[in-house]
Amino acid sequence: MPDPVKHAVSVLNDALERDSEAITRLVNLRVDCNDRLAAHATIQVADYAGIHKIGVLGLLNAALANSPSGVIGAKGRVNADTGLFVEIKQFVDLRAGKLDELA
Repeated sequence: MPDPVKHAVSVLNDALERDSEAITRLVNLRVDCNDRLAAHATIQVADYAGIHKIGVLGLLNAALANSPSGVIGAKGRVNADTGLFVEIKQFVDLRAGKLDELA
């Protein structure tokens, strides 16, 4: 059976190649969530001025691995003021580098 993380990274990079603008917008999307979801051990949820928010990579990382720091990250340009991606250049397997985000 193929490695699910490598497969997910491959699919994400294929989607990024086909429509980088849409994928960047999707990764940047965060929705409000409750305290119970925010307390999950491996689902990555961020706090924005006291409001818990979850994004697609936070959920995807939890589904693929039992790691609170995640196994899939993204390389690209980040807006220093918002922390959101301006452009995602590549999705990466973080298991080798142990980094959550490369800018």
